[in-house]
Order: sequence, then structure tokens, then C-alpha cells
Amino acid sequence: MAKIINNKRNIRKKGRRKRFKSVSISKLTRFSFLPSVFTIFNLFLGYMAILQIIKNNFITACYLITLGVIMDGFDGTIARITKTESNFGMQLDSLVDAITFGFVPSVFIYIWGFQSVHPQNGKILGFIFLSAGIIRLARFNVLKEADAFPANVFIGLPIPVGAISILSVVLILKDPIQEQSHLILFSLYIILIAFLMISNVKYRTLKKINSKHNLLVLFIVAISIALLIMYPSYAIPIFTLVYMVSPIFFFISNKLKKNRAKSKVKESADKLTENL
Repeated sequence: MAKIINNKRNIRKKGRRKRFKSVSISKLTRFSFLPSVFTIFNLFLGYMAILQIIKNNFITACYLITLGVIMDGFDGTIARITKTESNFGMQLDSLVDAITFGFVPSVFIYIWGFQSVHPQNGKILGFIFLSAGIIRLARFNVLKEADAFPANVFIGLPIPVGAISILSVVLILKDPIQEQSHLILFSLYIILIAFLMISNVKYRTLKKINSKHNLLVLFIVAISIALLIMYPSYAIPIFTLVYMVSPIFFFISNKLKKNRAKSKVKESADKLTENL
């Protein structure tokens, strides 16, 4: 009898554990209006870019996605400035990024790059880019919730930059690729971008810039905006390439700083020994 009673108690406890907590849906889905407007506008730009790709208006689609990258930067910046960051806003932003900067460029890869020549290869490469971008976004959300890295560091190439890096090829070549050698190079380039997105390479952001360099950065941003407006088909690929290889420059500069610090420590140690 005692065993039967204990079993009944255990069954009741398990049933109680399965019950869900009563939570307020409005609290969980609370978001700030202005940043979310930019996020939804980013989604709209991705949707319009898809329609332009279907119509073979590839350059227009490139500019729409580029504008989406700018909107993506605005929503996060406004949320931080107004201190209205929320989990719902972060999830919404990631879902929109998956469409505008993941799905749309993958369709670009297939239709612009391979549909008329090697459609099967285009499907595979488009999916490789899309899956790498989704994995990159999932990892970003996990790291952000865990607060594992500083706010001025990205682990892996950000997916908006990955999308622009694909579109840069379109802006340079204009017409779809026909030559076999160019297709091979484009394929290797797509795989490289996918690898960089899921890699542990650290990329810097404009957050937490040293106050000593604020004026210089502002001046560079002003020049960049002017070049993007006047010569977008040249400026976008150049800026994208510079950002892609920027970890190399930061790695070299950090090495030089460490070597200088070591040399200073050695000099001070030598001076102490001479005095003794």
C-alpha cells in the first residue's frame, strides 16, 4: 500500500511540473516602436529586392539590399540610444536579417550567377550561403544573451556584410556570369564568405570608439557617405573588401603594440639592473 501511495504522489508531482507558468504575453512581446519600424522597413526592402531579382533588375536589387544594411544599423543604434533594447526586438531583427541578408542573396546567387549555366551548382552554393548565414545569426543571439564578448566585437563576418560581399560581384560585373573560369572563382568566393561568417575571426564595430579618434572617424564616415552616394557601384565593393580583410590589419597592429610594450618592459628592467 505504501508503494502505491508513493507512486501516486510521484505521478502528481510530475503532472505539476508539466504545468506552464502563467505569463503576460504583452510583457514578453514588449518592443520599442521606432527601432521596430526600421526593422520592418528592412524586411520590406528585402521583399522588394526579391521582386526585382525575379524581373532581372539586379542592380536595383543590390541597392535595395544595401539600403537594408543601413536600416539594420539604424534599428540597433536607436534601440541602444533610447535604451529600449528587448529580447523580442532582437529576435525580430534576426528573423528579418535571415530573409533580407540570407535568403535574398542566396536567390541572387542562383538566378544571377548560375541559373542559365549550372543551375544545380547554383542551388547548392546558394544553400551553402543561406545555411552559413542562419548559423551565424543563431550563434550571434546565443553569444549576445550570454554577454560572452564585448559590444565592439563581432565573432565571424556579420551577415549584412556577407550579403553585400556577394552583391559587390554583381555591381562590378553587372551582367550574369557566362565564362567557366569566372564561375569557378565566384563559387570559391561564395564558400569563402560562408566560411568567414561561421568562423571565429573577430571583426570590429564602430561602438566604443576611443574619444581621441572620434573626429577622425567622423571625418572618414563623412567621406564614405559622399563616395557611396556619388559612386555606389565602386564604393560598395571597395568598402566591403576593406572590412573583410580588416582583421588582418588589427592583428598586425595588436602584435606591434605587444612588441612595443615588451620592449619598454625590457628597457625599464635593463635600467633597473644598471642602477643596481
